[in-house]
Amino acid sequence: MPLYLKLIQHAFAIELTAILPCVLVLLFIGMATSIFQAMFQIEDATFALLPKTLTMIIIALTGGFGALGVFSRLAMNFIINAPALVHRPWY
Repeated sequence: MPLYLKLIQHAFAIELTAILPCVLVLLFIGMATSIFQAMFQIEDATFALLPKTLTMIIIALTGGFGALGVFSRLAMNFIINAPALVHRPWY
């Protein structure tokens, strides 16, 4: 496998491990909100959007389950290995 494909695969794997908890929390909040709306027959778009927006703000303020740390480790890994990547063939 070429080096650039290995790097892309590694970056996507890191991205999924960093983003997946945030997406699952937002999915759970959206499902709970839609079930609540269906039970009480509420057809307000603001009510559907507000809990997800507040949850996303809270996730962003708390650091996103360590997503920032994962991305910083990925960037440090690429920076540390940059000399080896430059002098290596990409095929």
